[in-house]
Amino acid sequence: MAKSTAEILIDSISSQISDVFGIAGTHGLSLFEEIRKKTEKGELKYFMPRLEYGGAIMADYYARVKENVGVFISVNGPGFTNSLTGLAEAYSEGSPLVLISLNKEFKYRNDKQLHDMGYYDAQLQLARQVTKASFRIYSASEAQSTMEKAFRIALEDKMGPVYVEVPVDVLEDSTDIELKNQSKIGRKLIYPTRDELKEAVDFINSCSKPILLLGYGASRSNVLKYVEKLGIPVVVTVRGKGAIPENHPLYAGNIFEMSEVPGDCLIAIGTSFNSLEMWNWTTKLPPKILHVDVDVSVFNNSVKTDVEIKASAEAFLEQISEKVKTRTWTVEKVERQFPAPENPDITHDDLIRVLDSQLSEDRIVIADAGTNQVMAMDMKVYRHNSYFNPLIFNAMGSAIPAGIGAKIASPEREVVSIIGDAGFQACFNELITAVEYKVNFLTVLVQDNVQHFLRMNQMMKHGKPFATDVFPIDYTKVVEGIGVKVFEVEKKDDLKRITEEAINSSYKYPTLLRVHVTPNSVPTILFRRR
Repeated sequence: MAKSTAEILIDSISSQISDVFGIAGTHGLSLFEEIRKKTEKGELKYFMPRLEYGGAIMADYYARVKENVGVFISVNGPGFTNSLTGLAEAYSEGSPLVLISLNKEFKYRNDKQLHDMGYYDAQLQLARQVTKASFRIYSASEAQSTMEKAFRIALEDKMGPVYVEVPVDVLEDSTDIELKNQSKIGRKLIYPTRDELKEAVDFINSCSKPILLLGYGASRSNVLKYVEKLGIPVVVTVRGKGAIPENHPLYAGNIFEMSEVPGDCLIAIGTSFNSLEMWNWTTKLPPKILHVDVDVSVFNNSVKTDVEIKASAEAFLEQISEKVKTRTWTVEKVERQFPAPENPDITHDDLIRVLDSQLSEDRIVIADAGTNQVMAMDMKVYRHNSYFNPLIFNAMGSAIPAGIGAKIASPEREVVSIIGDAGFQACFNELITAVEYKVNFLTVLVQDNVQHFLRMNQMMKHGKPFATDVFPIDYTKVVEGIGVKVFEVEKKDDLKRITEEAINSSYKYPTLLRVHVTPNSVPTILFRRR
């Protein structure tokens, strides 16, 4: 029986994942009709964000937490351009987001139509700059193979986004060619070659005090059993939090808090040695360095290394743990100390200390851009793939849609999104999505009525702030009107009790914990470097 391109696309999606994100439009009527049929049969769940920006980020974080692709469907023109921030973030963070966007009818490609981008290839050319691969489907006969390629490429290390474009008239095209039964595509790891493995073994065996530095690339996989087999002390980057539980005997601290990393050899896995985590590269590293990453473009840029190996973190550690000599040495771990509170108002340290003590160890933590993300560095993490601090691309106003995507991907886990008031004003509309679809998670609004970190930098450089005040609104009235449960904290004495109430509420409802933090507060992690 003949099948249309729209049918084949949705069949492909439902064979790979159980949830899809999208915003319907007149260009995609037949595509969303197929989604309707799948949802009525219980073969697919559909989630509609308020804006494509939020939808692409939902699908991005869904992909990260699900360890699978995340799919977002947009209309062409403004729908596509609204999605670009999410696409770029996924490219920066190595997330297997698949963006499917429509385009105007191919047969009328030279004529002006609704949502016209000016010239026909504009979307495809823009997408190519921030994706691993970009495709346009020209007929129904190539739809299945294109989607299979898109999923496979997205999930190959280094994972990343793929763009698929479908002209409106191609959606209606049909084919009666025999389509194969599609099986789910898994992540493809990159293993070191035999020669690379030997070089790495020789390097590690030559060290008397080797130390592991695990970054974001290592935190996304469960590498704990291999780390335990090696028995080597572990330092993590900010984005690598969760690669090893922070209460584990081998955990030696976070590089952000170190002026010098101990040991005579560094085995750096899944990190780019970026400036933010290494204080503009002033952190002193051991004299010999082995660098492992799936992205060869990060080798010998910020930090010069002795050995470079292209490999996935999990694949490398699995193989190396079988072959190196056991090393037994320890690093004295300095416990993080919160200073005795002298401020009668609530500080960032007060808030993160209470959150850290009240949330379960099964937490997924998502930070937004700004001072809240610096505060969030003090949150302990106990599981891999559970901490997302967007230090590199750093899109403000992403934490709420990110939390929704993460919770849909893993509904049994506790999800908390931490966001400042400027970021909150940029994306609180997506809480409507959470209420509509009963996506129950906790948003922590760090309210100080100022773009705190920006003001700090302006004062240090110019002595005066400019355009950093956040217009005050009654957040409680606004989001209660949406249907969100709100818990507000203005006094330090109430912080622990109300935080506990908000966490309990978040198991049943989309919940906002609104905390008034003094604008004079500075997270002390910025001053605890040792």
